[in-house]
Amino acid sequence: MSNTIKPKLSVLLVTYHHEKYIRQALDSVLMQQTDFDFEIVVADDYSQDSTMTIIQEYRAGHHNIRILPSERNVGITRNYQRGFAACRGEYIAVLEGDDFWISPTKLKSLVAFLEQHPECAFCFHRFLRLGEASSFSVHPPLEIGGEFALFSAAQLASDNFIGNFSACVYRRECIDRLDPALFEMKVYDWMLNITVAQEGMIGYLPTIMSIYRAHPAGAWSGKTLAEHTPELLNLIGVYNKYLDFRFDSEFHSFKSAVLAEVARKQNN
Repeated sequence: MSNTIKPKLSVLLVTYHHEKYIRQALDSVLMQQTDFDFEIVVADDYSQDSTMTIIQEYRAGHHNIRILPSERNVGITRNYQRGFAACRGEYIAVLEGDDFWISPTKLKSLVAFLEQHPECAFCFHRFLRLGEASSFSVHPPLEIGGEFALFSAAQLASDNFIGNFSACVYRRECIDRLDPALFEMKVYDWMLNITVAQEGMIGYLPTIMSIYRAHPAGAWSGKTLAEHTPELLNLIGVYNKYLDFRFDSEFHSFKSAVLAEVARKQNN
């Protein structure tokens, strides 16, 4: 693919100290069977292990890999911001460097869905959560009884049923319109997805197409329940204020559910 030709899709590969996992992540992108060109944009947050050495090895054999300069650690939120800004495709698929895709038609399927559903700002698919003891669980557990379902920003605010960036494909025009102030907060997939969903519906395909790896070094999965809860409750307040309280009742509903789950686990 020539650098002068814009690709149909950009894969934003976000990495930080992922030397144990990055080969599997890259292989899962390179196995994709598409009828369109796509680029791989690597946003590495100044890894100090061999992550970049491995990525450079792959780039030597694949002309569609672009590596963004990285001279210091900017943090997960700013790293996503610069990664999104560098993407040139009409669509953006995210893959975090410790996750991997298992369907060779993932990109083709989600792009086809978005082209068939102009009312959607982005879409996502089902995935498997891989725990430390090689245990698997299906996410989201939603049974929809059909080939797809549509959800709103309000529904996502009341229940973070997506829960993983690596399952999402976005219209780049929606990402481009994000308020830069959004990235001044600590932004995980939940908040970004709520914000993007104000541009259109969220499409859900119930086919399992990827693996979300939960491990001790994960930005979120590596935290304990005791660490999760206060941070999540604080983020709910910050996000609610940023969104001008338009999802106030939904955020309060989610907060109540979080506290109820904490109480249930403490009593068991």
